Amino acid sequence: MKLSKKILLSTLLLFLVFAGNAQHNHEEHEHNDSHKNHLGIGTAATYLTSENVFAPGFHLHYIRQFGHENRWGLGAGFETITDEHAHNAMNLLVNYRPVSFISLNAGPGVVFAKHEGETEVHPAFHTEAVLEFDIFGVHAGPMIGFGIDPEETHFAVGIHVGFGF
Repeated sequence: MKLSKKILLSTLLLFLVFAGNAQHNHEEHEHNDSHKNHLGIGTAATYLTSENVFAPGFHLHYIRQFGHENRWGLGAGFETITDEHAHNAMNLLVNYRPVSFISLNAGPGVVFAKHEGETEVHPAFHTEAVLEFDIFGVHAGPMIGFGIDPEETHFAVGIHVGFGF
């Protein structure tokens, strides 16, 4: 089985696990995540489709949460993929928390990619899903991400750690 098919199947399996965990009685669940600000960091194994390689990826984002039970948020994110071609992206993010332990981020941005000594700037889009567990006030758990720009598409699977304040 080709590597890209394995990644696609693994990503699909993770989404099915997330969906299965989300199916419970929400009437008895009390949302107790009262922080308005969220700072998240993460690391991931990132698959670059155009280069057919895995590379380490890192992300950092800040989200200001609002609305009923802080289910919505706006913020900004930074992502870097450290392969032989430097890949850095900045995004505006919309955050949605359909249930207390799932956080979805998505938004447009720009990517700065270095190819053959030249830095190219392209429009980009980034999205990620995080399954969060509260461990002594810190949000931690697995994440999956997807990014696309005119030159590159990437998929990421990793660990996210978030701090509310």
